[in-house]
Amino acid sequence: MNSTIMKNKFYHNLKREKVLKYLSYLSVLQENSSFSYRLEMALVEAYLMWRRRKYDWSHIDRFLEYGNPQLEDPQERLFVETVNTPIGSYKIFSAFNLTYKYLLSQLLFLAHKEKIDRSKLAIVYAILEISNGIADKFNYARNVCGKYNAESVYTSNYQEYGKYESCTCFSKVEVNSILAKYQVEEKHLQPLLLCLKKKEYIKEFSQLGYSDTFELHPFLKLDNGEYLVMFPANLLKLAYRLCYGILVKELGKKTFLSLIEKEMIQEIGFLLQNGHGSFIGQNNYQDTPFLWFRFDEDKVANIGIVLADKRTKLDQAVKDSETAINKAYPHITIFTFLVTQEMAEEGLFMTIGRDITYFSVEELKIVMSQSRMNLLNLYYYDQDKLDQNFALLTQEIDRFAYYCSNNYTFYRDEMPDIMVVEIGYALSMREKYLCGQDAHIVQYAPQSSYVMVKHYADIPKQIPIYAPYMMVKGLLMIELQNYNLWIHIECKEEHRIFGKEATIALMNWMFTVEKKLCIDSISRTLHVELRILPISDYEWKKANDNTMVFCVPEKIMSSDATTLERELVGQFFKAIKDCGFSSNESLLDVGMQLFDSAPGRFIQVGKSENITIIDEKDGIDSCYYVNSRYCDKVLSEVADFLNMKGTEQIFDFAESKKIMIRVSDYILADVQKLLAEMDTKQLLTSLLELHHAMIYWSKLTQRRYESLSKAYSFLDATFDNQLDYVNEYSEMNTLTQGMIETIVLNGIHNTGGKPRLEKLDRLFALMHFSLKMGVYMDQLGEKIKGSELTILKNGRLVMPKPMIDKLNSYFYRLRELSMSNPELYTKLHNLMPTSSIDKNDEIFIKAYKAQFGISFETYCKVLTASIDYASYNKKPVMVVSEKEFFETVCNGIFDEENAKAFKANFVLREDLNNGDLKFSDKWVQRFNRPVQVTARPWILFDGYIYYSTKTLCESWMIRVERLNNGTVVNTTLEMQALVSKVNNEKGHEFTINVKKLYKSLSLDHLYVDSEVEIMPGKPLNATKQFGDIDVLLINKKTKQIVCIEAKKFSESRTAYELIQQNRKIVSKELSHVIERDVWCKDNIDMFKLYVPEVDAEYSVKTIFLTYHENAYKYFEHEQENDIIFLSAIEIVDNPMNVFA
Repeated sequence: MNSTIMKNKFYHNLKREKVLKYLSYLSVLQENSSFSYRLEMALVEAYLMWRRRKYDWSHIDRFLEYGNPQLEDPQERLFVETVNTPIGSYKIFSAFNLTYKYLLSQLLFLAHKEKIDRSKLAIVYAILEISNGIADKFNYARNVCGKYNAESVYTSNYQEYGKYESCTCFSKVEVNSILAKYQVEEKHLQPLLLCLKKKEYIKEFSQLGYSDTFELHPFLKLDNGEYLVMFPANLLKLAYRLCYGILVKELGKKTFLSLIEKEMIQEIGFLLQNGHGSFIGQNNYQDTPFLWFRFDEDKVANIGIVLADKRTKLDQAVKDSETAINKAYPHITIFTFLVTQEMAEEGLFMTIGRDITYFSVEELKIVMSQSRMNLLNLYYYDQDKLDQNFALLTQEIDRFAYYCSNNYTFYRDEMPDIMVVEIGYALSMREKYLCGQDAHIVQYAPQSSYVMVKHYADIPKQIPIYAPYMMVKGLLMIELQNYNLWIHIECKEEHRIFGKEATIALMNWMFTVEKKLCIDSISRTLHVELRILPISDYEWKKANDNTMVFCVPEKIMSSDATTLERELVGQFFKAIKDCGFSSNESLLDVGMQLFDSAPGRFIQVGKSENITIIDEKDGIDSCYYVNSRYCDKVLSEVADFLNMKGTEQIFDFAESKKIMIRVSDYILADVQKLLAEMDTKQLLTSLLELHHAMIYWSKLTQRRYESLSKAYSFLDATFDNQLDYVNEYSEMNTLTQGMIETIVLNGIHNTGGKPRLEKLDRLFALMHFSLKMGVYMDQLGEKIKGSELTILKNGRLVMPKPMIDKLNSYFYRLRELSMSNPELYTKLHNLMPTSSIDKNDEIFIKAYKAQFGISFETYCKVLTASIDYASYNKKPVMVVSEKEFFETVCNGIFDEENAKAFKANFVLREDLNNGDLKFSDKWVQRFNRPVQVTARPWILFDGYIYYSTKTLCESWMIRVERLNNGTVVNTTLEMQALVSKVNNEKGHEFTINVKKLYKSLSLDHLYVDSEVEIMPGKPLNATKQFGDIDVLLINKKTKQIVCIEAKKFSESRTAYELIQQNRKIVSKELSHVIERDVWCKDNIDMFKLYVPEVDAEYSVKTIFLTYHENAYKYFEHEQENDIIFLSAIEIVDNPMNVFA
């Protein structure tokens, strides 16, 4: 914005109060969310001009254009937020008021709790109602961030302003209506009318930097009797100031502060006990309460609840509390942090002798809501910030937000001498929290009360399903167009998962009907008691004017999953109509038509042919994720170990490999040292349980995502982060296998105590680094251009991220396709089914026995017996003595020779780590390794056999897949012959299926053939043999000849396999494909023998087609060629793709 443009603005023609209306209007535009200070100052100046009846637009323009750099801060709060109260929720404009929203809500709930007559607070509620009314005129949601990165004030235009000219004005009738609603007399509004003189303003501004008079008198009565809210954000400050004064007067200041402190203690206690730590005590020191929480095995959180208004000796209080902890828990690590609050707006300065982490109550809620945040990770933050030199006035919440956004570290390649985090950095974190929770108050008739609800976590944010806060179990609510639907689940505990899914499904279908058909599904707010009972059929009744009892028979849970949901929804629609809760006569008919037209279903529980042991929820479902902060710590430790600091260095492939081998040895030695400090038997069981759980969560997430994403797509709703979760589960699957193998193969035996979480974080970070390093070593081994190692000036390793990301994109692509487009995979499988090996084939039987020492049938018997034994003992993860396993579990399956063969080929044992084992066989990043847990799912350790039912199932699936794909280990002549046979058959099958796909199009202008030979004596008569064209397509319409080289390569599971597949294409397959492509282009006229219309206008192109994603596309190649690389899924999606 510049002065020339300013001179031509439409608003320069506005006069008198219209100027004030216009500037007030600008202040409630979300586009101006970051310009609250300058808009308020412009309004004050405009008001003073209004009093003098003289306007200077250039003066106001300067405020709008430049503001006051000394006072303006970046936006810290959302533009619109919600004050929750005992009688409802009110939208307010936050502007620069940082704490009032939370504190006002706290005060109003305290007043309700202490039974203060609501009439005394009526003026407060009336002010909030006016604020809410302004927000409603703009259709603002309960939480609106605004445009925090705007570079200039948005001044709107004449047409737009014309629609909202009176948006911040209220007629006398409107004001009286609001006052009457809360039984407030108009005279109580008179003291709130603005009357500010210039001298008074200048004095206040020089002392405070703002005008308290202006901010606490937000109303201006205009000549026509209307009330103008000058700066609507000031309504919040006024409401808080009035409420604070009333409560102090009613309760007395001492009692008031005592009650506020108790509320803080209760809130923090509830927040931190919720899975973050174990509460062990509360004590007071220097009149300051401290809460103690035990976390990890050797740490205590010492949380000071600091109400600044009490003016306590904080420094001494902290020292006394820590002394008491040291006495009660010797040798414990103390993590002290403060939760602070100030009520009186006196700007009290709390002094303490050291840098202690502190947050307000609201900030701590935001902090603890971050992904995987707990007391241990907060402790890590506290430790890490002590290593940095931060500017004195850096705000804690902004510093923490930076730490989170930087992957839980303060690290930068170039560390500054002093670090400053911009004010307002936490805004996006605050927005995600407030918008994600969408906490607000609604009426709940069954208890004749108002309750707070928060968005239900398992539901896409676009669907308004909520759970009440701290209320009865099994109660959910959905906000429909005009009414709310509440459903309370009453059932046995074992039916609760189904009850929850049934409830969500019913709510989603009610929402779907209203969204898609623009009708009301119910005619009033409805409360449903959903009961799951041992009855023969659905039953329902009207309990009262707003309650329906809906009874569901237990037996439907064993119904077919494809029909269960349809029947449930149909019966629910019918019940609503029968009980008179819907005035829509055709609800059942239109609802079921909509149901039948929709893809996907919401209920995942039910009888299904595809449910396996992997899908079963068996009680072992713990999760763990690699700690990002410790990954950063490992990188620093490696830099210290190498000690190559001072200048940035880039190494060639040979030197890069030498350095990485040194680092690999260092990491593995550290891993083994850590493992040796832990109780290895206990750790082995825990790791197997974790592996078991990761298999479950990975399959569950993929299965649920596939089904639910279809259903929610009908409502334009999406799940977030599901792909990231699956990738993390996959990594944890690999890392747990790696640690199990490390313990067993290295014979690590220790009987130490329970490992601390911090040690586990470090252990998994080391394994994570080992995995990433192994992938990088595979790139170095292949000498992929751009893979050379860099070491920064600070000694940190820099692996080639662009190259690593490019390879990883292959795996992300496969996972994304399988999760986001499962229908494409179904099409692919239907048109080109994957081949399955014949288990009764004599060649297979002999090959399997020769390779693995026992028959496939015997292997399956052991697998089944192991799972059955675990099921009988109700222990999905089993630890049995070796004797018990062979004599009891495998009773009648083995003779002595078979038992030895089984142990030699299927059991992970320490004695496998001998001279026959290659170093690369232990690389955790490699797949199909001979000592991998999924290859040897029975683990022998200290005379005991360990196994998990889900690990056994995953192992079986992988083994069968390898047999079908021809990628199984083949060291015997018999197995090599079988693998060769399988690969030849599947190659031919793939070619025929591609041909069938194009034949099925039945296009008159498309000629389709397969296995067309180019050699002497054939129709395509060449002087030498060029092999055959797997699939030949000639498109008479586009005049194109397409030659397809079809390769049914298996999907790569690791970067190593991807590298190997690319090498195979480049070194073995591609040269003769290019040679054949050149011949075809030089001999187009020969194709007349197949299609007589072929002439000189026809062109030739060759497609290198692979069944799965093509590896060649993920690498750079020096040799350029005209070959086009596609995968089968691309032609299944659009068969005519090959002619594009």
